[in-house]
Amino acid sequence: MKTQNHPDSVLARRQLLQVLAAATAASTLPACEALERSDSQHQLGPIDRAREASALNTLLVAEYTLLDAYAQSAVILTDARDAPWRPQEERDLAALALALATEFQQDHEAHAALLSTTVTNLGGTAVREDDARFTPPPGFRPSVGNVLKLAANEERRAAIALNRVLKGLQTPEHRFILASIEGVDTQHFMVLKALIDALVDVTPALDTARVVPQPFVSSTESLGGGSGLEALPLLAVNDAN
Repeated sequence: MKTQNHPDSVLARRQLLQVLAAATAASTLPACEALERSDSQHQLGPIDRAREASALNTLLVAEYTLLDAYAQSAVILTDARDAPWRPQEERDLAALALALATEFQQDHEAHAALLSTTVTNLGGTAVREDDARFTPPPGFRPSVGNVLKLAANEERRAAIALNRVLKGLQTPEHRFILASIEGVDTQHFMVLKALIDALVDVTPALDTARVVPQPFVSSTESLGGGSGLEALPLLAVNDAN
């Protein structure tokens, strides 16, 4: 990953990261608290209840997979942070990335707990965390920059999956849960994308169009809206540096 040491660029990046860190710290949503079973859940027939439980279980697998991805990434980031032979700037970046990964892990743990409870309330059997494991894509090179890109790609996948499942659910409370989680996962993607772009940007000013690259999570063009994150290419995770 290409970095630069222009003082203005470093200052701008630090200021950006301070803002992003503050936004992330403030992202704890009441929607991620446990919700009681509602009358609308009981109004669903057995087939619809099973269908919603299955859909939510699929998303639960995705949350557990993300948790495992962050756990694996933390090992790479910790090694980079603690390696005395690495440049100080790279070690500082690894420390920042590790702090973000830890914060995001906590969010996903809350998401998984809420989804698991919801599946159980529907009468389904929630999948176990041990049943979901993350496998890095072919060609993945373990570095700080590639870990950030890998995390951004996975957060994007999760947000899109949530958006697609949400529209098929009948229960308002379940749609509310998924919309709340989708907002957090999208925020994670935006924070990671902004950090990645700040690292490779050769000017102090950050192009805001790159921070929020698409107006929607999923395309709404057929409804008169705009393009979604599906149109954004995956970030390459095989950089040599």
